Amino acid sequence: MLNQFVRAARLAVLETARDAQHRAANEVTDEHLLLALLNQPRTAPARLLRAAGVTSEKVDEAFRTAERKAGLSDAEASMLLAELGIDLDEVVAHVERSLGENALVGVARPRRNRPPFAPVAKDIIRGALDQARSMRHKGELRSEHLLLALAAHDGVAGQLLAAHGLGYLDVRARLAG
Repeated sequence: MLNQFVRAARLAVLETARDAQHRAANEVTDEHLLLALLNQPRTAPARLLRAAGVTSEKVDEAFRTAERKAGLSDAEASMLLAELGIDLDEVVAHVERSLGENALVGVARPRRNRPPFAPVAKDIIRGALDQARSMRHKGELRSEHLLLALAAHDGVAGQLLAAHGLGYLDVRARLAG
């Protein structure tokens, strides 16, 4: 599948694995995909992200906040808990008062040479391939397609992008213009 990626997208995906390994992450997530796009300063997605005020620090902060909530984005938490009338922030605060800060952060798993891609990262890459096909880019996956897939996803990266005015339709329009 990697042969379908043009150079910038290939570098972004390879960067995600290196970044996840460097951060001692258990798996590659949408956080690493978004950071990799930011770390390619000459690409259209990086320029778009910077212009909207998305920084590595903001990405780190958003994912640390989500990590404290067992990895759930606000949208995911709302969907899962709304019917039960449960406030996730209250639950996290209660657990952390009882068990200590970051008590809900994932338990460390045995390390591999490189962390595997999490299901969310695989979904985003598949979504990027769908974006490339829908835009008729001849089977070439570009970094722009990765950004569109991130913006279309309901996870933490998608939520962060939307908070910076980069919802899916906004990103698509800005990349086209």
